Amino acid sequence: MRLRGKIILKGLGLHTGRECEAEIEGCDSPEVLMNGFPLRELSLSGTNRGSDYIFPDGSRVKTCEHVLSALAGLGFWSGVNITVRGGEMPALDGCSREVCNELLRNSEAEDKREALNVREAVSVYGEDTSRFVAALPYDGFRITYIVEYKFIGAQVFDYTGGYYEDISCARTFAMASDIEYLRSHGMALGGSLDNAIVVGEEIQAKGGLHWPDEFVRHKVLDLIGDLAAVGRPVNAHIIAVKAGHELHLKLAEKLRGA
Repeated sequence: MRLRGKIILKGLGLHTGRECEAEIEGCDSPEVLMNGFPLRELSLSGTNRGSDYIFPDGSRVKTCEHVLSALAGLGFWSGVNITVRGGEMPALDGCSREVCNELLRNSEAEDKREALNVREAVSVYGEDTSRFVAALPYDGFRITYIVEYKFIGAQVFDYTGGYYEDISCARTFAMASDIEYLRSHGMALGGSLDNAIVVGEEIQAKGGLHWPDEFVRHKVLDLIGDLAAVGRPVNAHIIAVKAGHELHLKLAEKLRGA
């Protein structure tokens, strides 16, 4: 897809709780840029409950995963520059549906970008080796994601397409028991039931869950956004088991060098 004109997203940052703005504008670049830099050239950090992009001067933009997921999920791989003000992407609806709607209202003819074809298995493990993410050779793009959480249990989702319908409305979530810790460490300050699900003995979700397996669908949303760091589509079967941003981004770094 190609972006026509520009869109402006405004709102609180999920972690900083400050007013943030992302201006997404069509440009002549053969790839997606953030603040003028190609995504594939920026350093990555997924250690603070989100995906941060780090610039050559040491500055960073926090929680980029949902906006980038919308772009990658809809097929925007070139001709886009994202200018971020406030140091964090706005949280908006806690998923990527609002961004998708704005992109689709301002898009034009499809623009194909050559994909990275994974020729041999690439994998990344956590300290606990039961947590991992791997990319296997595959003719197309597929994600199989498995999660397991207290109060939620195990969920599995197999994604082969249908991003807007099946993924974009899946909201971020947090364990009720983690919220005090997160806020005491400067995270989740902009979180609320307007942009997140809270999981405890009872699940709090504005309007109820969109799907019973909304949690694993959100992890697929995150992974698609994190793989945008590769800078182009990836032909692979991605298998993720109890992973997260840190492992997603480490896989993206490995694929950058493939």
